[in-house]
Amino acid sequence: MLHEYTLHLVVPKTGALTPEMLEWAAAHSGDPRFPEAYHPFRRLKPRTVARALLALDPSLIAEPGEGEIVILHYPLRDLGVSLSLHDRGIVVRFPLMGGSLVRIVLGIIYVYVRYLYEQAGFWSYDPQLKVISYADDYQSIDETAALLDGLLPRLLGG
Repeated sequence: MLHEYTLHLVVPKTGALTPEMLEWAAAHSGDPRFPEAYHPFRRLKPRTVARALLALDPSLIAEPGEGEIVILHYPLRDLGVSLSLHDRGIVVRFPLMGGSLVRIVLGIIYVYVRYLYEQAGFWSYDPQLKVISYADDYQSIDETAALLDGLLPRLLGG
């Protein structure tokens, strides 16, 4: 079984992401009883966001996902980095890894995170660390790398 790490990127309607917004989205996001005005995150056009990311990094490989989802893969497929763009945000995925490689992968990912924050107001949520961030910061990268370094031996049975 391949274990993966995820980051969630969203654009809060209020300009700042809060734990209450995340809780509301987890409980009610797909519920048709709640009109658009209740949703804390902006509705996005995945293809438009994909075009912006491809302008930043033309080497990304785009493929259609289910429905309106657009999936962008980092060109070195062995790294396993993908971004799934949907109508409420982006889910960034990469395999659990440790050591120097995780810092390289996190560096790549946080370039996209920073760009999306500066260009469109995306905030990130790391559900593993339960950390909300408005852009990349070295503390988040260090904390994530330390978490992965600690998790990997346990997942491999060590």
